[in-house]
Amino acid sequence: MKLNRLLLMAVTASLITGCQAPAKTEKELPLPELESGMRGELGIDKNINEATIDEYLSRENSVYRDVRMLKDEANYEAIGGDSYLSGYVDGFEVVPYPYLCNVVGLPEEVGESYTGKTLFTLGKEGSLWENYEESMDILEYYFPKDKTIFLMCGGGGYAGMTKHLLVSLGWDENKIYNTGGYWYYEGKNNVEIKREENGKVYYDFYKVPYHYIDFDSLHPLREEESSPEPTEEASAEVVPESDYLTTVADGKELNSLIDEGKRFVLYVYLPGCTSCASFKPIFEAVARTGQADFRQVSYTDLKDTETPVTSIVEYTPSVFVFEGGEVKAYLNPVSDEDLPYYKTTQAFSEWLSQYMDIDVVTSDMVNGNTECDDSCSVEMTFDN
Repeated sequence: MKLNRLLLMAVTASLITGCQAPAKTEKELPLPELESGMRGELGIDKNINEATIDEYLSRENSVYRDVRMLKDEANYEAIGGDSYLSGYVDGFEVVPYPYLCNVVGLPEEVGESYTGKTLFTLGKEGSLWENYEESMDILEYYFPKDKTIFLMCGGGGYAGMTKHLLVSLGWDENKIYNTGGYWYYEGKNNVEIKREENGKVYYDFYKVPYHYIDFDSLHPLREEESSPEPTEEASAEVVPESDYLTTVADGKELNSLIDEGKRFVLYVYLPGCTSCASFKPIFEAVARTGQADFRQVSYTDLKDTETPVTSIVEYTPSVFVFEGGEVKAYLNPVSDEDLPYYKTTQAFSEWLSQYMDIDVVTSDMVNGNTECDDSCSVEMTFDN
């Protein structure tokens, strides 16, 4: 009996060992090698590019970075591209190059890209300097020196600029690959952001694994007035200042407005929140009607003060209607009942018209407004 038991234990152990999955064998990486012609001038790799990147995804000790903006100010349509981030390769995370360093050398027909604050500045003579105490820490966080780095953008230009920046600051050029442009990718790991529905174009930015740099929280290394870096607000992409919205500075100002019994619509956002970036054009399109007092506030500016908002909000973006010192209505971004109202300008204005005397903003009205582009009708969903 004892022998049988020992045999059983041995067989069981061998079965367990036999079920162990073999270690994953990764394809050996060739050293970076430039393509010929114009693609080589952009820094695109000959071996690992849009045509082959699928073979090199999900590697250990590697990071994958798409360095485009959600919406670039440059006119990339002029060269057959897309100024919006129309899609990306699954596995890549988005860290916009124009936030890392000022953009130089774009084709004349493209025009000028983002000119706001940047972590670094590239001078006319090729000199490079940091603009914030945290610049190197942020760069090393998103582009770890001890890992292999795969870069991509729309056409390959921003990816080449990013590699040049990293190598100039001490990164190993043999561990960085410019894999080219998403515009030419035809692989199996495409995540589409741009879509057309009923003749209209939508960008589902909520799908994008996007990393935002909050420059207002950083410590400049020089006074902004004498600083050589551009000064336009970097936060403009997520929550731009608006002629139709009033910004609430902090919790104290918000409480004062509420105590005065003012009637207003409040949009609560969080810097770096991609859902906020998608909903903002919808909120602003309704605010353009001028039929009510529309205001916005960053949740980070409320966190040190107890307000009716901080006691309710768990997710952003959130929308409140205040009147007579009380919350008259609250649009919850994670409520199945409320979520549809976040999807289009018409749906949002229909919700708001239940609590305020305003006209419903139809799609035709939005499209007829020359100041409002396709993003005014961005459709989205929210994740917990």
